Amino acid sequence: MFQLINQSLNDNVEIFQTSTSDNCQEYTEIDSSSLDQHHFRTWQMLAKFKSVCTDYYSSESQRKNQERLRNGFTARGRAYEEYWGSLYGELVKNDYQLVQFLADSLNQIALNKNLNELETAELVVAFVQDIPYNYIKVDACANESKPCYGNAKYGILSPYEFIHTLSGDCDTRAVLLFSMLSYLGYDSMVVISENYLHAMLALNLPTSGDYLTHKGKRYYFWETTARGWSLGLLPPSYKNVNYWKVALVQ
Repeated sequence: MFQLINQSLNDNVEIFQTSTSDNCQEYTEIDSSSLDQHHFRTWQMLAKFKSVCTDYYSSESQRKNQERLRNGFTARGRAYEEYWGSLYGELVKNDYQLVQFLADSLNQIALNKNLNELETAELVVAFVQDIPYNYIKVDACANESKPCYGNAKYGILSPYEFIHTLSGDCDTRAVLLFSMLSYLGYDSMVVISENYLHAMLALNLPTSGDYLTHKGKRYYFWETTARGWSLGLLPPSYKNVNYWKVALVQ
């Protein structure tokens, strides 16, 4: 069971509750004056625990600042992966310190539960996988089949914007996970495919399955857009490893 952070919000808050599981709760409190948010999250790991919980605060003013920084950047690069890699690198740099508190919180859960290196990575990845997928679009949203966040330059949100809004598509998720796992000492990368128009996380950890070789090391793919995907398991529709390129690596 999680412990609530001992800090009070403004008395006038809006509460959006989406689900409950055992002793865990999942909802967001929004301060109606500042629009700061208090997120209560619950998720599952594949093999270890039925439910894991945490909660955290995020700031609307900080979100706006990170949005401003993202809008001010100009991505560059001749190759597809270079263009997007320049953007991903800038997002990581701008938001790196802002997501460390969440990485530390998740790592503390792992320590409390005596998780090993791979299990700790799974705990962090599953936290993101559990957040429902959202389209992030350059233009306004219109008749989308999934929830949509529109008018976002480059069609991506920065790591801090993601943890504040809980709105993320494939590369938004991969960049957040790259930031947090790199901070926790993992050898991580963001991989991207122009053929599949998709992005993923990849980790250099001992396991089996599908991987990309970079500088003599194996980085195993990790799908982050839905629950249940394990390290090294490429979805069948994205199976051709030759279509994947390194966009960002430590």
